[in-house]
Amino acid sequence: MTIQAIDLNFSIGSKQILSKIELEIQPGELHVLIGRNGAGKSTLFHLLCGDIRPEKGNIYLDGIPLNSYSKNQLAKLRAVLTQETAITFPIHSEAVIALGRHPHVTDTRRDKEIVQTCLKITDSIEQKDQNYATLSGGERQKINFGRILAQAWETPPRYIFLDEPVSALDIPNQYKTLNICRHMANQGYAVFMILHDLNLAAQYADKVTLLHKGSIVKSGDPNEVLTIENLETAFGIKTRILNAPEGNFIIPEIIGESI
Repeated sequence: MTIQAIDLNFSIGSKQILSKIELEIQPGELHVLIGRNGAGKSTLFHLLCGDIRPEKGNIYLDGIPLNSYSKNQLAKLRAVLTQETAITFPIHSEAVIALGRHPHVTDTRRDKEIVQTCLKITDSIEQKDQNYATLSGGERQKINFGRILAQAWETPPRYIFLDEPVSALDIPNQYKTLNICRHMANQGYAVFMILHDLNLAAQYADKVTLLHKGSIVKSGDPNEVLTIENLETAFGIKTRILNAPEGNFIIPEIIGESI
């Protein structure tokens, strides 16, 4: 059961956003999408999770065209964390996580247990009775990540889409969130995310896809994608790669450059 994109193209007006994209998202993998601002990452993300349709090309989920699935069917198969979640009405944080259970018809007791588990593993127990609107940016991001986990909390394979899931988090919570994602992938879930931190991508990803000006530069093993040559092509900067027992670390040579 995979998500497969074949010859995807997408334009806005006369501007080509994506061109000839070929990509596969597989259960049991943590797949990271990287690239500069404006490379087309968010557009590709929303195409793959079914929020928008390609101008040309096809996307298949388990061999069936993605646009053949109803919104309710998709909500049972994949959970999507976008960069911004608009919740303008008063609601407790625990209830936000509980929204993730809405697509599933299960017993109330099990739903409550799942919500409590998601509060616990995201370290959000202290915020459960707090009004969501009063939370900090990082606390909101953790609560929304908990909501996505609650939605995906069914027998894998399921698909988890995360657009910059650690952008508002401090360092401990960044690693905790990605450790959870790593665990979910190990359990058979497909985890597809956008990251800007190349070192986090190198540490956690099974597969990295590097996007540049709407086209894929390289997709595959992190060590094959995150090379000096590929990073200079996509980001326009020179880098050094430090080999360490924990994995490769990428050091941009522009650090300390004068304005």
